[in-house]
Amino acid sequence: MHSTVRLALLLTRVTFGLFLMAWGANKIVNTEATSGLFAKYYGIEQLASSSAVIFGGLQVLLALAIILGLFKTITYGAGALLHLGSTVATAGSILMPLAEGSNLLFMAGLPIMGAVLGLFIARQHDTLLSLDNLRLSKSRKGLATA
Repeated sequence: MHSTVRLALLLTRVTFGLFLMAWGANKIVNTEATSGLFAKYYGIEQLASSSAVIFGGLQVLLALAIILGLFKTITYGAGALLHLGSTVATAGSILMPLAEGSNLLFMAGLPIMGAVLGLFIARQHDTLLSLDNLRLSKSRKGLATA
């Protein structure tokens, strides 16, 4: 695989992981705002603070696994599904970004979704600084010496 493609996949992986990590940390730190967002966009009223912290903690762990390139099929897929859920939840603002009450910033979710899908599709080629790649290369070396 060409080194520029590997670098592009690394940059996509790390920046997507940082994106998820920031939103996960926000769930932990701003539990009241998280509760309001869940009510407004997902129809989940009165989300408990402890639930927001748990969701945020799980999201931070997922983000770390993505950044590290660990268990790529599972983590990239979970990250893509998580982002897809938030993209669908804000579809009104995406479809009508200039309508009153819409938020143009939700449009940023579309290129993120595209990048994440591309990362998932090309996950076998995402080897630069990937723990999966290190783990697999060590297991192959172990098999070769056995």
